[in-house]
Amino acid sequence: MRDSTAQLEKNLGIAGDPRWELVERIIASSSFVKSPRLCSFLVYICDLFLRGRADEINELNIGEALFDRPANYDPSADGIVRSHASRLRQRLDQYFSEEGAQEPIRLLIPKGGYMPVFEPRTLSRPHLETISFSPHADPAAPPVKHEPLTATDWNFRSLWILSVALALACVAIVYLLVHSQVAVIKHPLWGRLFGQDHPTMIVASDTGLTSFQTLTGRQVSLAEYLNGDYRTHTSATADIVSILGSRRYTSIVDLDIVTKLYQIPGISLGRTQVRYARDLRLNDLKSGPVILLGAQEGTPWVELFERQMNFVLLHDHQRHSFVVINRSPRGTELSRYEADTVDPQQKVYGLIALRPNLEGFGHILILEGTSMAGTESAADFVFDDTRLLPFLERIKSGDGALPYFELLLQSNSMNGSASQSEVVAYRTSVN
Repeated sequence: MRDSTAQLEKNLGIAGDPRWELVERIIASSSFVKSPRLCSFLVYICDLFLRGRADEINELNIGEALFDRPANYDPSADGIVRSHASRLRQRLDQYFSEEGAQEPIRLLIPKGGYMPVFEPRTLSRPHLETISFSPHADPAAPPVKHEPLTATDWNFRSLWILSVALALACVAIVYLLVHSQVAVIKHPLWGRLFGQDHPTMIVASDTGLTSFQTLTGRQVSLAEYLNGDYRTHTSATADIVSILGSRRYTSIVDLDIVTKLYQIPGISLGRTQVRYARDLRLNDLKSGPVILLGAQEGTPWVELFERQMNFVLLHDHQRHSFVVINRSPRGTELSRYEADTVDPQQKVYGLIALRPNLEGFGHILILEGTSMAGTESAADFVFDDTRLLPFLERIKSGDGALPYFELLLQSNSMNGSASQSEVVAYRTSVN
């Protein structure tokens, strides 16, 4: 918000420019007010142009800043900027033929580029002359005789002032919306999971299933979870099965994570949905980004991705403990990390994993732990940019791309909450 405010304050430097005032009137007009994306497009290119940064106006920068496209994407295969530019040109023509018919300046965006062009216009009304952008008046010009303002003139002036004020407010709103969205797009992790062109699904864990497995000492696979067989093939009483199988329970940690995700500046709330683990379907893990909360015991869908992961969380029902299996230990790493319920230090482990979705083109973020405190430690890490961003910077590939990764954290449980965690080990991969 501080950066947005500073930018808006800078806008005051061009607020008196008649070209910028024209932009403000355009985006406040009926031709544009219902098209925030076109308003953002127009404000973005005109702001750069009027600040002397015209060299930054190109298809790549526009696609990255306004349309959630990655840096150096291929515009030849993705024409979203060109299609919106075409609509913007049509809407500008509409404005200048209707509401803006008496504008002293015309704004054009010539085909083949995105550079705004401001052209003076000679209007039919005899008292309006072509406007000049020169800051110096012509000393040889005859003095202008000012007639007294009539009541109609005063009404017109008041209406004009109110219109400008409204336009400024619209510019501020549009800029803040664009800036907050760009903040998400620029974030190396959240930019992959939230965007305007795809919905994001957040999956809360089924803690009723977790309780069922704890009480019965029986591990439930994803296949059993989907067909419900685990409810009949068990020695537990029918009442327990009925209660835990029919109710919808989730953890307070999952709810807290969902709340924090919704508070990330700039995410599209209309394209973000929360789904209960039992209501998820296989196709949901193919089409777009998904955030899975909780370990396989409460969110059995994690099982689909553990096959390709190095770190796997298991519940040892015989020993009443959770174990993190390290399939390929390196250096001083252990092959097993145990979170024993009788451990006086109350060690817990959290795991963060960014994996490709089942079709290979979307992203799955897994936040899980050996307990609710372990999951909380994983969430604390991803929401703390002072820790997350240095880690992501460290694992970037040579071309600057962020690889898929797994990050194992250790912390202590203090009355069910996680203390400050420390990195135990991590892995990266390209798929």
